[in-house]
Amino acid sequence: MRSWAFWRGAAWACVLVLMLSGCGGSPDWMKSPSWFGHSVAQKNAASQTPKGPLTVPQAAPVSPVQSAQLPAPTVPPATTPAPALPSAQAQPLQPSGKIRVALLLPLSGKNAALGQAMLNAAQQAVFDIAPPNFELVPRDTGGNEEQVDMATRDAIASGTQLLIGPLFATHVPIVRAIAQASGLNMLTLSTDTSLAAPGLYVMGFAPDAQVDRVVRYAVAHGLKRIAALVPNDAYGARVGQALRATLDRVGGTLVTLDVYDPEHHDTSVGVHDLYSRREAIDALFLPEGGTELNGILGQLTAAGMDLHVMRVLGTGLWDAPDFAKQNAAAVGGWYAAPDPALRRKFIGTYAATYGQEPPRLATLAYDATALAAVLAKRGASFDQTALTNPNGFAGVDGIFRLSSQGIVERGLAVLEVGTDGSHVIDNAPTTFAAR
Repeated sequence: MRSWAFWRGAAWACVLVLMLSGCGGSPDWMKSPSWFGHSVAQKNAASQTPKGPLTVPQAAPVSPVQSAQLPAPTVPPATTPAPALPSAQAQPLQPSGKIRVALLLPLSGKNAALGQAMLNAAQQAVFDIAPPNFELVPRDTGGNEEQVDMATRDAIASGTQLLIGPLFATHVPIVRAIAQASGLNMLTLSTDTSLAAPGLYVMGFAPDAQVDRVVRYAVAHGLKRIAALVPNDAYGARVGQALRATLDRVGGTLVTLDVYDPEHHDTSVGVHDLYSRREAIDALFLPEGGTELNGILGQLTAAGMDLHVMRVLGTGLWDAPDFAKQNAAAVGGWYAAPDPALRRKFIGTYAATYGQEPPRLATLAYDATALAAVLAKRGASFDQTALTNPNGFAGVDGIFRLSSQGIVERGLAVLEVGTDGSHVIDNAPTTFAAR
């Protein structure tokens, strides 16, 4: 276990240097839950379960810790009905008083390991950035709607001025209704952008911007004829629509958009069609990851497709450890994702403290909490004007800004898959000034 002094050291110097003043166009500061919105839960969550129990009393908010050791919080599920919601609207922040921000996560049930890791990351942000009067109020949303309702009401009754969470898209409407009744804004950690609305900001990694970024880069580099093979489900429809829209904007050509049954993994019809059009394809868009992508690549190769004469394009689902080892046929392919450089610093510090690397989604909790902490440090309100600062914010996943309609715009890099890992070939932007 590292001392708190370690947190203040060089490992975070590069991140904290990026807390800018918000002038001159620079940033102010440096399908359900999934990495880039596809799978129902973090597929490798089981391998990242914390080594030991982490405890914090349910009613006690987490505040910046003064002791020499990093605390490890867990919040048990609520067992008694929460008090009724206050009728008053949310009050402006008072720099001299307590500033409470609620964090709604699944800290019990089948997703407890993921929720716990995200709570750890949020607490890390509190120590790194927050003023002394900032309190993080974690509440356990468990795994059912009743517990989500109780956790949200209890958090608001404690004096919360901003809600971070929940993690699951199905829980967002429950929290939203309660937040609206209390005049509170919320930063949901879901990836479902259809939920976005004024005052409800979707922080999760949505695939649309990734598709736009990598396709724009491909067309700009001469790969104008693009084909795609996508799952016949909501995710496939979403990325297919994003692909069409981007090609229309940048003057590319959609050679074909084939679909397959993701339940039975039957890509035979789509693979046959792609093979018949292979001479007309500059790049092939495959928005899958993990074993699904591996199977598709194998079927394409078996059908006679030479994936070395065309560029394979993907999404942030490719941004995974050992991706190239598991998908050798994708080496040379391009995808869009946050620049991994800053994230590596976060991972190293987290691992040194908790004894293991965080799950990929942990950075969402860090950045959302850090955003709140920066505004609190300035004595600003968590109102829509402050949250939608057009200069944006910079966190461990790069720059981002919140729109008035609840969509989060991110600055993404383009990476190329190499045999020794992925490498940035087009840097992520560091400011929104030119956008």
